[in-house]
Order: sequence, then structure tokens, then C-alpha cells
Amino acid sequence: MEYVYMPLQLAPAGLNQPILPNWSFHLFNVNLGASSNADLEQAALQKVGSYGKQIGHLSEALEVVIRQLRLLDSKNLSREERDTIAVFLGDVAAVRKLKVEAT
Repeated sequence: MEYVYMPLQLAPAGLNQPILPNWSFHLFNVNLGASSNADLEQAALQKVGSYGKQIGHLSEALEVVIRQLRLLDSKNLSREERDTIAVFLGDVAAVRKLKVEAT
């Protein structure tokens, strides 16, 4: 049987492509940008909670305000504004449902 030598390379010897710039996978060190007070931000994350937890608390508090002021029934708001509030309340309800399902 004859062997044919072809000096043809169809694929590169090494592949390297940054998929997520600004992300480091050294047991999860995520750099999302500059902070005016990085130490305070880190302390808040450790002692108060993650950004998701903080946003969740804000969402729940805003939900109370919306319901107490009966903003969905307000004639002072346009239809678009009421729809925006309804979508927000739907998001809050969806997250609440996910929390219940996760427990």
C-alpha cells in the first residue's frame, strides 16, 4: 500500500476565542465595571445581599406602593403607563412564583 504525504493543514493548531470579555473564571470573579467606591459595594454585597436580592426587595416595596395608591385604577395615568406598571407587577409575580417553586 502506498502512503501519500500531503502538507495540508485543514484546521488551526490552536483555537482561542474570548467568549465573555470582562469575565474571569477563577472561581468566579466578575468585573462589571468601575465603581466609585468598590469597598462599599463589596461590603454591601457581603452584608446586605446580592444585586438580585436588593432588586427583589425594591420590587416588592414598589409593588406595595403601587397597590396602596391604586395606580392601575388611576385616571391620571395614560394607558401606556398603566400597561407598564402591569408588566412590572407581572414580573414581580413571576419571580415570586419561581421562588415558591424553588423551595
